[in-house]
Amino acid sequence: MNLRIVCLFLFLYSIAFAVPQVEFKNSCVPLKDFSDSQKEVLLKSYLAGEKFGYGYTLAAIAWKESCAGEYKMNFQDPSAGNFHAYIPGVIKRYPSLKQNGFTQNMVGALLVENDEFAAKIAISELQFWDKTHKGNWKNIIKSYNKGYSWQKNENSNVQAEKYYSDIAQRVKQLQGYFDTKEMKEIALKMPKKNMQNKEENKTYYAYNEDKKEEFMLLPIYQIGNEFAAPLKQKPTIIKDFELMEIY
Repeated sequence: MNLRIVCLFLFLYSIAFAVPQVEFKNSCVPLKDFSDSQKEVLLKSYLAGEKFGYGYTLAAIAWKESCAGEYKMNFQDPSAGNFHAYIPGVIKRYPSLKQNGFTQNMVGALLVENDEFAAKIAISELQFWDKTHKGNWKNIIKSYNKGYSWQKNENSNVQAEKYYSDIAQRVKQLQGYFDTKEMKEIALKMPKKNMQNKEENKTYYAYNEDKKEEFMLLPIYQIGNEFAAPLKQKPTIIKDFELMEIY
């Protein structure tokens, strides 16, 4: 075969099957360079946690885990959301959900899409460790990161100590950062934004016969491998979901 024809063929082949050029980012920009959306994630995290005593803690975790909403998925764990909730751990809290890949995908997507749900999961996790460690904030943060393992394994303890030190440092930075003029301006805009689409965010919740044993009603339901999450309220679908309790 003529060399020119071979070269032309290879050139056309390389164009047809070339890997798309994508700019990958693998680091979080400094706090001073955060976008308005990142600042809003920090403020919303603070407000979600503040009533439970975790305001700065939750904001610091959002900054640490997802760069304030920039990187919401970690397939290695797997974890998802602003606070990187461990997906299999979330599913365990809901006996009505099956622990399988399909459920993990759906719950992961929900954690990514619904920041309010992700915050509730993170707060509940902090509350669990708060009770376990009798209010010892350092141990609470270490367990948020490593569960019980840091108490049993030296390597895990080293990692948990680093995580705690990082969160503590971020809390100190945020205490001054939230008092800046630019953050106050973002805060003034938030109530108006939060009032928008209020009805659109209304959901149906997972049916559970014994609510006392339910950790939290999950805005998702599962019958076999059939999912719907979240459902927008429509007058015509009430009778189609008679087993579901409406709130």
